[in-house]
Amino acid sequence: MAVDTFDPQQFDPSRQSQSLDAGLVADALHAARDQVSGAPEVSLSAEQVSGLAALVVHAGWSAAAADLPADDVTALIRLFTLGESQFSSWQAGSKSAVIKLVRVLKQRGEMPAELNAWIKANTSNRFLPHGDLMDRL
Repeated sequence: MAVDTFDPQQFDPSRQSQSLDAGLVADALHAARDQVSGAPEVSLSAEQVSGLAALVVHAGWSAAAADLPADDVTALIRLFTLGESQFSSWQAGSKSAVIKLVRVLKQRGEMPAELNAWIKANTSNRFLPHGDLMDRL
C-alpha cells in the first residue's frame, strides 16, 4: 500500500458543486482505459494519482457520465474502486464517484449484475456500490 499526501482542498464543498472539466474527465477515462482488465491494482504515476484524487469525490460525475458509453462508465467504476483501496488520497467513503457512476448505469438499465459483485469483492468501503442509506431516504 502506498502512502500519499492529503489535500484538504479536495474535500472543499464549494468545489464539489462545480461541473467536471472535460479535460479532467478525459484524463480519468484515459487512466481507466489503460488499466489491464482483471488486474488487482491500478498502475498510475504519482502525478496521475494526485491529479485524479479530487475526482474521486467530485459531485459532478452524474452529469459528466450521462453521455458516456456504458463501457467507459464501467472502466471508471473499476478505476475508482481499486484506486480507493490503493491510494490514501483517494479515500471517499459515502462521497465516492463510484456511487454516482453506478447510479447512472442503473438509471439507464445498463448495470451488469457481475459488476455489483466485483465492486464488493474489491473494496473495503462499506458504502460501495449503493451509497449511504441515509442519503437515499
